[in-house]
Amino acid sequence: MSPQPASRRMENLAFVFQELLTVGERLRSNRQQVSDAASFRAQIWGAVKLADDEARRRGYTAEDIELAIFAVVAFLDESILNLRLPVFGDWPRQPLQEERYGHHIAGEIFFQNLQKLLGRSDSQELADLLEVYYLCLLLGFAGRYSMGGRGDLRAIAGQTAEKIQRIRQAGGELAPGWRLPHETARAMGGDPWVGRLLIGAAFCFLLMLILFGGFYLLLRPDLGTLETMAGPVA
Repeated sequence: MSPQPASRRMENLAFVFQELLTVGERLRSNRQQVSDAASFRAQIWGAVKLADDEARRRGYTAEDIELAIFAVVAFLDESILNLRLPVFGDWPRQPLQEERYGHHIAGEIFFQNLQKLLGRSDSQELADLLEVYYLCLLLGFAGRYSMGGRGDLRAIAGQTAEKIQRIRQAGGELAPGWRLPHETARAMGGDPWVGRLLIGAAFCFLLMLILFGGFYLLLRPDLGTLETMAGPVA
């Protein structure tokens, strides 16, 4: 008897790290300002610890959790460094990646990690982890491709989306609760662009849920841990 596919967690790694991903997105879009970099850094590490603990509680392995943390750290460092704000003047000397991993090459290692993950055997846990990396890309992370090679970056993002889609289709819905009407899906099934559009639509839906949840946490003082990190721009 063939093994049954592992059930998909409704609140997976992407949701566990949604608060940190949302902070990075707000920084990139210049919708938050930080008054004290040291306090900001401490709050980030506090949120990382909470996400680590929650991911362990949900049954993810320590290795996969650390790979997710690495992706988020790389995304946050790039978000901060690209701002070139005076408040972050000391950040280049000790970015988050230096503090946790002892190096300044997260932009390279992010994609090395991603390529290794793309070579792993399919599983729901792998899809959950790939979603974290894919969301970082959707939110603008470029790493070693910041100065060029955008075509390669798009190709890697496409490979990541396709692997997630394949795993989700084998084990269940790509985005639970979201589907085309059966007749429409059947009529459109022969169009090679439909698959690409469905991937994009499903991930936009997932991204919307994550960002909405993150903004909700940031606006609720009794729930968010990062709402004191950065105040909204006036």
